[in-house]
Amino acid sequence: MFNEDESVMNNMVIPQTYSEVFKLDKSLRGGGNTGRVALRIVLAGNANFDFLAPSLRVGLAAEGFDAVVRSSPYGNWISETFDGSEATNDDLWIVWLSGMGVSRGMTERPEVDITSIGAAAQRLISRGLKVVFVHPEPLLVEDDPFSPFIAWRHGIAERLSATLPPAVVQISVEHIVRRIGIDLWVATRYWEQAKAPCHPDAATAVGLEFASVIARLLRPTVRAIAIDLDDTMWGGLVGEVGPEGLDLDPDGTGRPFIELQRLLLDIMNRGIPLAVVSKNDAGVAQRPFAERPEMLLSLDSFVRFDASWRPKYEAITDLAEHLNIGVDSICFLDDSPKERDEARRMLPSLIVPELPLLPSKRVEYLLRSKLFLTPKVSDEDLLRVEYFKRSVAPAPSDLDAYISSLGMTLDAMRLDTSNIERSLSLLHKTNQFNLTLWRPAPAELVDFVNDPSNYAYVFRLKDNVGDAGIISVLLAKKSSFGMQLVGWVLSCRVFNRGVEWAVAEHFATWVGQRGGSSVAAPFAAGPRNALITDVLTSVGLEQGEVDGSVTWFSCERLSPPTHHIKVFEK
Repeated sequence: MFNEDESVMNNMVIPQTYSEVFKLDKSLRGGGNTGRVALRIVLAGNANFDFLAPSLRVGLAAEGFDAVVRSSPYGNWISETFDGSEATNDDLWIVWLSGMGVSRGMTERPEVDITSIGAAAQRLISRGLKVVFVHPEPLLVEDDPFSPFIAWRHGIAERLSATLPPAVVQISVEHIVRRIGIDLWVATRYWEQAKAPCHPDAATAVGLEFASVIARLLRPTVRAIAIDLDDTMWGGLVGEVGPEGLDLDPDGTGRPFIELQRLLLDIMNRGIPLAVVSKNDAGVAQRPFAERPEMLLSLDSFVRFDASWRPKYEAITDLAEHLNIGVDSICFLDDSPKERDEARRMLPSLIVPELPLLPSKRVEYLLRSKLFLTPKVSDEDLLRVEYFKRSVAPAPSDLDAYISSLGMTLDAMRLDTSNIERSLSLLHKTNQFNLTLWRPAPAELVDFVNDPSNYAYVFRLKDNVGDAGIISVLLAKKSSFGMQLVGWVLSCRVFNRGVEWAVAEHFATWVGQRGGSSVAAPFAAGPRNALITDVLTSVGLEQGEVDGSVTWFSCERLSPPTHHIKVFEK
């Protein structure tokens, strides 16, 4: 029914038809222990969405998740959210308010109780669950451009957008319908026989799309973009033709370059920092930003501007160190196959899309890659970009004086519903400073926080540079030894500034105020969190028993080093 060309996601070849994806899903589920991250998903709404499940599982498997998918009873999802008997172990709900379901197969245009829908969604959010809400899909009757169904459906979507809690990810499937065509989307016999809103092959396309959205929601792939200039950001070589000779006319052949700049600007405004990596004289490379009014990006758009004649992989390595992220979180955009190949060989984990030769094809290619999907933008995402723009890395010899001059303050706040989404994000996305690698389900974290004997705090950092947002989470519980750390994560952008000492000091004070002192910390070794051991020993913990990949540290009393941070209890 559809183009049966196979797609590739993370080296897994995925067919595009329901029957083939069903077979692949069955084979993957029979593979025993996969090593993928467990994820529990509920499909809910006012129709039968079972046809989504195979492609959703397969797409998430390609992204490194082992998804268990269950369906909420047809049309009963709102009452289930308030009952909560089955939702205690869920991680994420996909709720689809189907246009076919609301209209009873295009026979009615009823009023929709948006208030109850919003309340049910808020109930799920309050439990710490992720919620993806799908707006009503286009209907076949809308082939009549004057159909009243069009305004009716758009009105429902507008009221949903205004009512659903901000933490809910709202999505439409209209772009998928456009891609495959309404004739291939609609299959009324499946509605009549199974109350499915679309053809199973169309549901397969939706499931794969949702898999990408969920994967990016839980674990973003790209955390920074390094961009070439000549023939990538603009047409031509600025060193040869000067700013005035560059191809940047948005109404002519310069349109694809302006189109790419628009995409990059939108990506930056959703929390992904940009950096220039170009083989050029710095002064010459900066001139177009000042002299060509067509430029959408400015010098202020970049957290780093590296125009030099050294190899680009060296500049990208420096960028990773500046941002304190792994090279595997950086995407490198360059029109030159030679530069891309060199970067891949020298930095094998670097993300290097194979940009099309034709500039007019590049934005489409990047959009289809799903690399830059950003389903939800947090305040911390936006703060991070601005923080890096204002930060100036000091010389090593001046580091202590620089840290002292920052005037850092740390707000210690009890973990609660106001910050649980950011806390879950840090616990799931942080790899370098992550003590136990615990990736709790939302319900697990809620249960932990609700126990008053547990230590559960988040920390927000501010300094003269700006507000870095919530950058650390520390969780601990009572044990036979005393207090045992259950999880400790710290954002990579604030390493080596004494924040870890301030967080440990707050925890030690909290323990002491409750008549205790002994602390135990299980360190789970991962591929990128080795620096944790140095932090543990620096606060007074001593290495003890080793049990597989877990090393136990303990001490009678924490004794963090001195630091330059003032801590305030909020």
